[in-house]
Amino acid sequence: MLGRAFLVVSVAFLLLLGYAFYQDLSRPWVPIQQKYAAQYGQDFPIQVQQLFPKVQVNGQFMVERCITCHVPDIQKIGPQQAAKRLGPNHPSVISDTVFAKYGQDTLICRPATAAASPSASPSASPSASPSASPSTKASASAAPSSSGAPATAASPGPAASPSASASPAPVATSCLDPKAKPYYVLDANGKVVNDPATNKPVVAQLTGFIPNAYKGLGIDESGCIICHNGNRQATDQAGAHQNLVANPFGVFATAPQLYENNCAQCHGATGEGGKGPPLNDQNRLGFFNNDYYYRCIYLGNTGEEHKGTIMPAWGVNKLLPQPINDNINLLVHWIRMWQQYTTRP
Repeated sequence: MLGRAFLVVSVAFLLLLGYAFYQDLSRPWVPIQQKYAAQYGQDFPIQVQQLFPKVQVNGQFMVERCITCHVPDIQKIGPQQAAKRLGPNHPSVISDTVFAKYGQDTLICRPATAAASPSASPSASPSASPSASPSTKASASAAPSSSGAPATAASPGPAASPSASASPAPVATSCLDPKAKPYYVLDANGKVVNDPATNKPVVAQLTGFIPNAYKGLGIDESGCIICHNGNRQATDQAGAHQNLVANPFGVFATAPQLYENNCAQCHGATGEGGKGPPLNDQNRLGFFNNDYYYRCIYLGNTGEEHKGTIMPAWGVNKLLPQPINDNINLLVHWIRMWQQYTTRP
């Protein structure tokens, strides 16, 4: 009996070893590197180029694999040139201005329409980063004050003095202007939701997606995955591209109001849950893929997964603004941004 078990384990080990050799010889990333070399010149060896960012998670360095295909010579050309080759949506360094807009500690804001406003004296964030995507011009953000008062915002414009206090009158001024009003949670009818305990508007404290530990690092130290998410544990191309947020800056600029207007009243302003289940649950985010979330939103309680629930069929019944498919994808990518880089399911 023991000899038979040993034989089975030995065969399984040999099969695993053979699969490892096959994966090593397969190398699907080679043609991608060759295409890159044809465009920029082959001044790098055609091989796996893995980054080991300086930031440690649970005492261990995280490996960044995306760079193998996308900028294999990043260590030679540096973070600024690498960011240019990746496209206009990639900041070369996660500076204070970029982190203020997209970091975990920030809020997304817009001009408020409510008659009442909670009083606050938030600190204004730095001016918008020039390296951020042009798609972010519709939205900016401010870092919250140390007292926990909500940050404030509106449409882009010049920054104001951080010492100014909040004004009760709605003003369509800069997101960096402390006189502007916060981003309020709205119900299904577009009305501001009041906290029954205080009778004041509920402020949506929407988080970003750049972990605080990566603040101040270049793309050569942080890699791509902290913004684009994807499957950070994947070792092949298909797996790495699963759940990828193609344009995180564009999503961050457009999706918050769509989420607040249609989802926050049930799932919570920050996905914490309420009448509906939590969406920022790391086990759920780590287990389900984008197709699942798309079906949840499009089919709602007409689909098998949510039959008998209160989840509306947002796509089937055309409850979302047009184009519905694009807006559902925006919501899926917004939910995906709650998946934490440093947390495993």
